[in-house]
Amino acid sequence: MSALPARPRQVAVGSWLLGAGAATLALAWAVGLDAVESNGARVFFVVVWSYLAWVAYSGGGWARWAIVGILAVTVWGNVNAPTVGAAVAALTVGEVVAKALAVAAFCLLMRPAARVWFRAMRGLAESNGVPIRGVPIRGKKRG
Repeated sequence: MSALPARPRQVAVGSWLLGAGAATLALAWAVGLDAVESNGARVFFVVVWSYLAWVAYSGGGWARWAIVGILAVTVWGNVNAPTVGAAVAALTVGEVVAKALAVAAFCLLMRPAARVWFRAMRGLAESNGVPIRGVPIRGKKRG
């Protein structure tokens, strides 16, 4: 088995930012800063941002595209609201901070050193036949 390539600082910090976004959502909810309409949705996004932080830190480059998907759905929902201003005004402080941290994390996770590292981690997983957390192996049957 080959040695794991050194994790670039951009990946570590980007992952930390995603985790900080999850923590922000949880803390803003716990202390009552955010008037949360759906507790289930808040728990869901705390879990999603936490999981994406773990996957990115572990070498799963697909987490970057999951971030894009979540942000795109958020923008789509706001644009398709009856009034964009009211939709944006309805965002809670925790949601705004978490999404800003996700944008910053995405920017870091797309830096050249991070992209090279994710590619190396994927290649390592494929060559060894062992999945690295959250990285599916192409061409291998499971089971």
